[in-house]
Amino acid sequence: MPKTAKNLPQPNFIHPKYWGIWLGIGLLKLLGYLPYRWKFSVGKFLGHILHRLSSKRRRLALANIKLCFPDKTPLEQQAILKSHFESLGISLMEMTIVWWGDHKKNHAHAREREMVNFIGEENLQHAQQQGKGVLILAPHFTTLELTGLFVSFLTNYHAVYRPHDNPLMDYLIAKGRSIQFSDGQKVEPVSNANTRLMLKVLRAGKSMTFLPDQRYRAKGHVKVDFFGHPTTSNPATSKIAKMTGCAVVPTFTRRLPNNQYEVEFLPALENFPSGDDVADTLRLHHLYEAEIRRNPSQYLWVHNRWNLKEY
Repeated sequence: MPKTAKNLPQPNFIHPKYWGIWLGIGLLKLLGYLPYRWKFSVGKFLGHILHRLSSKRRRLALANIKLCFPDKTPLEQQAILKSHFESLGISLMEMTIVWWGDHKKNHAHAREREMVNFIGEENLQHAQQQGKGVLILAPHFTTLELTGLFVSFLTNYHAVYRPHDNPLMDYLIAKGRSIQFSDGQKVEPVSNANTRLMLKVLRAGKSMTFLPDQRYRAKGHVKVDFFGHPTTSNPATSKIAKMTGCAVVPTFTRRLPNNQYEVEFLPALENFPSGDDVADTLRLHHLYEAEIRRNPSQYLWVHNRWNLKEY
């Protein structure tokens, strides 16, 4: 049986070294009891605290923003930065919705369904009807936690994730992101290191979410421009599509005013893969760039995507 977060042996999570994590999770769960309309205001407040206290991440995010938006004035760059940290704070509250929300009790009639509007749903359906598997490509925006939940309202799928280095956090993330459908089926995270299972899923004609846009320095990486600056990138999307014949559907989640969201499914990429991993990755980067320019504050700027040495 493939090793997933569910069947891995569990360490002793009551050890004192885990108490700090339990305290943080407990506080977060308490915030999860707040009414939905309050969660976003509280999230913005948490974001302001993060902006003030996380000096290293603040400097990194600003350096990334300056790199990608050199045409903007310092005031405009600072505005994106502050809005981004608000977005990070809101993402913590979104995590409480995914981990402990109404959908955990009754997925079919969850109140979270009222929060989202789908655009291009027919693109996802058309790709799935081809019977060759679908790679739902979702870059790292701060709405990441909710993306999986919203997609689950349309279809069952397998969720690929990077296991956390801390075993307790990995256990909690996997448990929190697991989704139980009313018919008994379940979405459970699959490690991005479990390539065999990923290929098996797609070859069986099933759907899988995939997040390929972060820095990748392992063997097989390619150097591809992102916002006009070369960075080590993961060509796995091309390789997986080549090995399975799956459709690749770029997917973007946007946080809107009034506590609402939209999820847009673009048409499945044509002539993909092309046989040129660099050209394919650059094509994906251009898609990500267009969405980031449209919605700059919600991209994950606190990740060192360009391997900046000083910031």
